Amino acid sequence: MPSSKAVATAAGAMAATAVLAPGFVAPSAPQRSSISTTGAAYGSTGAAYGSATPASSGSSVLGAGVAIAAATGFASRKAGKKAQKKVVRLATTTATEVETECINAIRFLAVDAINKSNSGHPGAPMGQAPIAYLLMAEEMNYNPEDSKWVNRDRFVLSSGHGCMLQYSMLHLAGYKSVSMDDIKQFRQWGSKTPGHPENFETDGIEVTTGPLGMGISNAVGLAAAEAHLAAVYNKPGMTLIDHYTYTIAGDGCFQEGISHESCAYAGHLGLGKLIAFYDDNGITIDGHTDLSFTEDVGKRYEAYGWQVLTVEDGNTDVAAIRKAIAEAKACTDKPTLIK
Repeated sequence: MPSSKAVATAAGAMAATAVLAPGFVAPSAPQRSSISTTGAAYGSTGAAYGSATPASSGSSVLGAGVAIAAATGFASRKAGKKAQKKVVRLATTTATEVETECINAIRFLAVDAINKSNSGHPGAPMGQAPIAYLLMAEEMNYNPEDSKWVNRDRFVLSSGHGCMLQYSMLHLAGYKSVSMDDIKQFRQWGSKTPGHPENFETDGIEVTTGPLGMGISNAVGLAAAEAHLAAVYNKPGMTLIDHYTYTIAGDGCFQEGISHESCAYAGHLGLGKLIAFYDDNGITIDGHTDLSFTEDVGKRYEAYGWQVLTVEDGNTDVAAIRKAIAEAKACTDKPTLIK
């Protein structure tokens, strides 16, 4: 995690400018569109985010992509072909800075909402923000204007106690179901942002989660449904069903028996479009996981028939997470656990 000084500096920068442009696939066309947010900065003072509005259709325009294009184009015009190496470095640096600001914006929106409610779990959103950013900004196909689009990618937050992560992403992605006023009412009676995700309360939530192990087990069911529907309805030259199921789970989820049974079944079925992220932070509400949980989860999942990948620094190494997702998608006959 970044130091408090670095976080404060990033938050100050975000209060001035921040960019987040998640891509989504509209149900009526195969191309991607983008959503741009105005003033997507949220400092500890409680300043409000701007509203999100759909941009025109076209190729995918993501926050990092915008930064790379702008930096490369500007530098090329200024320096010409001889400065090509500098252009690459400038683009890479700019993209990394934009990613960091986007991730920290997610973190601090979650933290501020939790602080305002004086209730909740800030640790999970802080640690899982890089995963959520990559999924919503680059990997997932979805449409905030049509949340029930049948071929959307599915996301399940198995560690449902960290639901401010999901509310932050839905808000920043342009879902009308999570407004700034809704976020300000986090964990309040009758609000649309309850203390655990509830799909009957908040549009954009795929699965109601909270009981540990429940979310990842539901993700197995969603992935199995995708495989079944694809087998029944897809025809040569006409692919109707083709989407991924992503889930984030913590230590508690992997301790519960229900996750053992469902994930063993996922390996048996070879659900290659199921990608699970293991937020292995070594801590539970009772203390360090070593008090009661010392097994090698990765080895267990390999025995189930899963592909298991490891990202050494999930807090800051966005490129490594991106690479792991690409490897997961390349493995079509096994579900993947990214630890």
